[in-house]
Amino acid sequence: MRNRRSIHRPWLVALATCVALAGGQALADEDWAAIEAAALDEGNLTVYSTTSRTVTAAEAFQAMTGIQVEVVRLGEQDLIERAYQEGRAGVRNVDMIVVEDWPAAKELLANTGYFVNYVPPNAAERFEPRYQDPLVLGFINRIFGFNTEKHDTDPFTNVWELTMPEYSGRVMIRDVGITGEHQNAFTEWIRRSDEIEAAYTELTGEPLEMTEPNAGLEWIRRFLQNDPIIMTSDTRIGEAVGARGQSDPPYGMFYVFSKHRDIPTLDLAIRESHAMTPTLGYYFPIVLQLSANARNPNAAKLFMEYLTTIEGFGPWADSPGVYTPNPDQVPFEGDMPWAWWEERLWGYDIDFAVQHRGQVLDTWLRYAQR
Repeated sequence: MRNRRSIHRPWLVALATCVALAGGQALADEDWAAIEAAALDEGNLTVYSTTSRTVTAAEAFQAMTGIQVEVVRLGEQDLIERAYQEGRAGVRNVDMIVVEDWPAAKELLANTGYFVNYVPPNAAERFEPRYQDPLVLGFINRIFGFNTEKHDTDPFTNVWELTMPEYSGRVMIRDVGITGEHQNAFTEWIRRSDEIEAAYTELTGEPLEMTEPNAGLEWIRRFLQNDPIIMTSDTRIGEAVGARGQSDPPYGMFYVFSKHRDIPTLDLAIRESHAMTPTLGYYFPIVLQLSANARNPNAAKLFMEYLTTIEGFGPWADSPGVYTPNPDQVPFEGDMPWAWWEERLWGYDIDFAVQHRGQVLDTWLRYAQR
């Protein structure tokens, strides 16, 4: 058994705190010192995650605490499916998850009771309540981008421009059929169809004539009929848009802004749009959830506490486009603070996304396969 020892770190608040589980139900105050001691006795934990940044954070946490962290990297769909099947079977392989497609995860993992929401002390104290259930590790934004050798300023100001002949065959987007977050994002275009429709009229001066049930789905139809370049990688989109020496470079849609961290190393000529209406793109949360059947629940709680601190979030904060709910974050050099982006990007309603993402996918596949 590992010797019990106190962990003294700036990020560790040794106090009793009220925590929450799924549904926001408050439990009895926890003795955080006892959790720390139990975590040291457990000595290890397993995390399922889609990103190598979790590995980097885990290595730092392990060096400070001595607690071994195994991070199993999985694709988003594989992570949710594996956690779901193990939950059904009562297999205790994972203690916590770092997940991005929250609508899918909520339906299969949280609503089934296989995973629960846990709010550690730092998040309870520092995060706004709306970021606590589910517990948000951070937000990622996806934007529109263009080549700065070709354009000095934004070449587009309205999403409907991308459905018009001058952009035919010129817009790159990651395949919605394999990107759950794109499916979620487009449900917001359905929910806010009136704003999408108004943007069309603002651009053309004419009413929108639709063959689809709403303006959001009509946009998807017209966009796909305008021959976009369907990609499988955000990295390839960023590099293709920003490559120098192109006479007619492509444009990027809904790729992660964090790819702009490669501008200095790859000498890219790329910039994000600050002019597109009615939205500059979208954002989605990275969510932390605790296994209801965890072998090492206390070690997982300690790691979750660490991740919600500025120090623990460090591996995510090394690029633009990634933001913690912790108000102490200093924006990445050249980036705007989270509050600025939150006003100009669209998130999505989780319950609405669950109900309508299938409609988005059906529409996308119907026209993408023609």
